Amino acid sequence: MEVGQVSARAQAIKARAVQFIADELWPLEAEIAASGVVDRAKVDAARAKARAAGFANLNMPERYGGLDLPMLDLVAIEEESGKATNGLGFFVADRGPRELLDAVTPEQAERWVLPVVRGEMSEAWAITEPGAGSDVMGIHASAERDGDDWVLNGEKWFVTGGDRANYYIVLAWADGEQTLFIVEKGTPGLEVLREPHFMHDPYIVKHQEVRLTNCRVPDANRVPGAGGDDAKRWFSLERIMIAARCCGAAERLLDLGRDWAIQREAFGHPIANYQGIQFMLADSLTELAAARLLTWHAATSWDRGDDPKIVHGKVAMAKLFASEMANRVADRSVQLFGGRGYMTENPAERYYRELRVDRIWEGTSEIQRSIIARGLLKRGAAAYLDNAVRARV
Repeated sequence: MEVGQVSARAQAIKARAVQFIADELWPLEAEIAASGVVDRAKVDAARAKARAAGFANLNMPERYGGLDLPMLDLVAIEEESGKATNGLGFFVADRGPRELLDAVTPEQAERWVLPVVRGEMSEAWAITEPGAGSDVMGIHASAERDGDDWVLNGEKWFVTGGDRANYYIVLAWADGEQTLFIVEKGTPGLEVLREPHFMHDPYIVKHQEVRLTNCRVPDANRVPGAGGDDAKRWFSLERIMIAARCCGAAERLLDLGRDWAIQREAFGHPIANYQGIQFMLADSLTELAAARLLTWHAATSWDRGDDPKIVHGKVAMAKLFASEMANRVADRSVQLFGGRGYMTENPAERYYRELRVDRIWEGTSEIQRSIIARGLLKRGAAAYLDNAVRARV
């Protein structure tokens, strides 16, 4: 399986991210663990520091102030974001709304996208519904034309970052096709039903449930030519980033577990001397290495411009294996730390809760298995297997 080379620029950003996380984010996550509350002012200050340090808009075109990094570079940096809990790691791998930028008109880009790039606004994707998650074609939200406006009706769940967003990117059926609409906060007919509590709370953003009832938006807010395919590309992007973050989380857990195993003594010896502990560490390292290769290979295939359906399958394999690997590593870490691993002050406890969602959001493990199996049955194994590994960081 072929793996490309991470650029020197991305390696430099990755190295700076390591230091930023240690200096700025780990102390903040410890405060959150101790208080059980996200201090919004401190979180905003950390985000501003990260932007000032050059961690923003890594994927955006250079003409819009971004770095326009290829997928493999983005994945390598995203790994570092997995090394902080409570969602804080997103600050060092801040990607702008490239999928939206590629679909909107120049006028819409000026109004909606560039303010996000400048840090003046933020957006939230509203795709999932009570009866439709990974099955994008199963959504029921609708948009009907009324003069120069569109009238939207429907309900959206798990709208990540909706509490911080200035506008929602809503997927709805319009004239028999799936279409994206930009719905500003405060638009009549747009209602936030609730902000449920989740297993990974306290978290830096909420995941809202919203309802649109005869919600009227002008035709200028319709994204022309964008719809279900754009949502699917967004899903693929998020899936490979989940895989990368899971690799970063597992690496941090493995380092913490190794250090603890060397330091902690039981029955007169460091527990690292005991075969049971060694086996847990060995299994974790082996699975992490395999997950990383799968993820980097999928990113390489993406950058190479391979058949999107092949890339889709490779991303599914990476997301499936990396998310389940990270959950196994977290479970072993809690066990390795013993009672200390069950304390909220220990990152192992937080990861044990936080990583569980990575097997669910942006497509459950079962959905990924279905994608992989369908691709295998249609194209054969050779379509998803490349030559020997070529290079790595």
